[in-house]
Amino acid sequence: MGRFGQNHLRTWRKLGVELLVSDHDPRHLAGVSERASTNWLELLDDADAVDVVTPAPAHAEMIRTALARGKHVLVEKPVTSTSAEGFALARDARARGLVLQVGHVFRFSPEAQAVSRAIRNGELGKLRYAIAHFMSFKRPRTDGGIAISDGVHFVDLVSWLFGKQPVAVTAVLHDHLGRGMDDVAVLSLDYGAEKALVEAAVFPPEGQRDLQVMGTEGAIACDFVGAADRVRHFAHRHAQGENAAWGATEGAVRVLETPGEEPLLAELRAFADACASGKPSPVASDGFAGAAAVAVIEAAERSAREGRRIALELPEEMRR
Repeated sequence: MGRFGQNHLRTWRKLGVELLVSDHDPRHLAGVSERASTNWLELLDDADAVDVVTPAPAHAEMIRTALARGKHVLVEKPVTSTSAEGFALARDARARGLVLQVGHVFRFSPEAQAVSRAIRNGELGKLRYAIAHFMSFKRPRTDGGIAISDGVHFVDLVSWLFGKQPVAVTAVLHDHLGRGMDDVAVLSLDYGAEKALVEAAVFPPEGQRDLQVMGTEGAIACDFVGAADRVRHFAHRHAQGENAAWGATEGAVRVLETPGEEPLLAELRAFADACASGKPSPVASDGFAGAAAVAVIEAAERSAREGRRIALELPEEMRR
């Protein structure tokens, strides 16, 4: 029931489900009208599903316990502190026929949905690369560095839009505040034919949450915090002319429509529907995708330590 837990509670109330609420600190439960306890295990038998909105180090044990008791699980990102834990829990959920959904909420944003439609409709042609920024001046989190706290959002988003996981990662991480955790992260992701650059930091005075995707037939610029015109399509193209020289032709610019509901509401609704139907949402990040995003961050941390490109090793389930 911390800051983001409050957001989840407000959103679940909009969906009209029966709620059981827990937090280890009784002060956080003051004023909660639903049945509540400081011990979540006291409530577990009466629940059909569990929404885990705790610091990342607590995720693995809570997911493991809920799955063992036959409960569907939604967990905030990152799914677990290590990818090995995440993949193991994803296998456990699959074997039990349970939903394990990871809260990569940007997939559900109207802006990302507009980008996804444009890609699927072939409006960008063959994809080339993407650039994403997730940064602002803010207090750094205490349960992980900026790469796993913020950068992982766009690592997952780009992988979802590209329809594949990276094959290798090259990264530079900095710990300017001397906390033992990165507060600036620059990740170069190699998807084979496609590339991506993801940057996250706690220092820039002006917040940026944006994404650009470039293809052979144009580009899309997506601003998740812009007041208007959040998604724009540019029909710009490079083409070879006389003497094989390349030219750059600027095409029309149009604003893409971004209908849709608030992302967290859409995400929680998708989870509730998946629990009822037994069929995971095609938009949602499942346990395997959530663990893969953590694996990318682990490869980035290793790349920064060793100063080299790190090949990403994913389990067989991710290659099917």
